Amino acid sequence: MKHDRPLRLVMHIGPHKTATTYMQANFHDNAEALLKRGWLYPAIGERVGIAHHDLSDHETQFVKREGPAYADFMKVLQRADREGLDILLSSEGFRRWKKEHFQAIGDIIGKRRLTVVYTLRDPLDTIYSFWAQKASMGSAPSLPKWMEKPLRSPLRATFMNPLREIRPVATLPGVDYKVLLYEGIRRDKLDIYSYFLQTALGIHDMQATKPSTNERLPIELTEFIRLLAKESSFPTGKANSRRAVHIGVVMRFLFTSEEKARIIETMSTAGAPARRTLSLPRKSRNFRTVERRLMTVLGERMHPRPSSKSLFGSGTATFTYYDDEALRAIPEVQAVLQASLKKTKKNYPPLAALNMGKRLLVRWRKIRKRVRF
Repeated sequence: MKHDRPLRLVMHIGPHKTATTYMQANFHDNAEALLKRGWLYPAIGERVGIAHHDLSDHETQFVKREGPAYADFMKVLQRADREGLDILLSSEGFRRWKKEHFQAIGDIIGKRRLTVVYTLRDPLDTIYSFWAQKASMGSAPSLPKWMEKPLRSPLRATFMNPLREIRPVATLPGVDYKVLLYEGIRRDKLDIYSYFLQTALGIHDMQATKPSTNERLPIELTEFIRLLAKESSFPTGKANSRRAVHIGVVMRFLFTSEEKARIIETMSTAGAPARRTLSLPRKSRNFRTVERRLMTVLGERMHPRPSSKSLFGSGTATFTYYDDEALRAIPEVQAVLQASLKKTKKNYPPLAALNMGKRLLVRWRKIRKRVRF
């Protein structure tokens, strides 16, 4: 495939809770259609099949120019150079990369144009949604504990002040930095996947083929999963992710619809005394300072353009959660919790089968990667 312009590398950052999994599912499902339009979305993920977390988890390898992640990227780059293809990568983990990591990528790709696409969402909604996601995987503390640090120093917390991760990369010479406004896209009733293709890749004739994923669970089920993970000491984290499923998958596949309905009912009725509300005003000085600075720094990089002088809502953000200790003291909740613990044991046959399936899936992804590249 011949081009009369420099080839490109587009790195989609996300970050978390900005429909990233939905977009990755569609990038992956439409990889062949993208390829016909000159874009390579490589199937090299092992930990997660539809995204490139295995690259974003190992940013130092690109600085040192050694290691498995670097080797995988070089195979992708060599194929793309050989076939005259642009490259699209996507991972929420790219948000953790520092200036030097993107500089290293820029040096490695040579004459290719580097575009970084960041999706910006209301910081308060983002941090709560990310907590709910982590809680539903069993790896988050209580909401007040999660919010403690960012609320203590909002301007120093990346989730509350996205400029901390945006500004260093946006100012790199030679980087085309685009920011998709999550609230603006929703306001205009646009599909974020199609909008990304149009804005970042210049593709105007493709639609999503996969539905929205990662729908938020009811807070009652989310908090029960977190409680169950803590009570059972269920393993979590990246080190566990290649060998075993997380506890959210256990809840999804090993609990019947009736069991989940009973958990939600018990939490919402018997557990009502443990329900709490956290309210955070968007009119605070720190919140408006962040918003104002984002408007100033991003300017023409924002897509779609803001319809007013504000990027985010103006009301008070109200979030619901449950108090751990209060839940444990409620007999009905404790009874359901104890009855559920058996499904978290490693030797529970259905869980052992799920974990074996996960290990086989990771091995298959390794084989697929070798075959394709």
